[in-house]
Amino acid sequence: MFKEQRMAGVGILIRDAEGHLIGACSKKLAAPLGAIEAEAKAVELGLLFAQDMSIQDFTLESDSLTCVDFSHVSRNGNRPAHILARHALGIAELSVWVEEVPCFLEQALNQDVVAISSD
Repeated sequence: MFKEQRMAGVGILIRDAEGHLIGACSKKLAAPLGAIEAEAKAVELGLLFAQDMSIQDFTLESDSLTCVDFSHVSRNGNRPAHILARHALGIAELSVWVEEVPCFLEQALNQDVVAISSD
């Protein structure tokens, strides 16, 4: 027997401060995804749609209870992520570290921990 695969779709609305519609889009996702994965794809599409419409100042909203909260951190306050982004320019596709610290990142992570604990 074949198990029916459910497709997912996402919908994006961009509104002004008064709630008036500026733009909208919807997209059928090409793979069967769970709710969390579909929500992540909706966030990605929303960010790309806002970029395409040259909207830089916005609040991202979701109806998912498991969605991630975003907050802004200056580049100085997020140096390890900046170092990883620079590292990505020299690799083929993807590097992953789990429960280990790459040597080129160790000093920046230690400085981050000291800065966070002193707040």
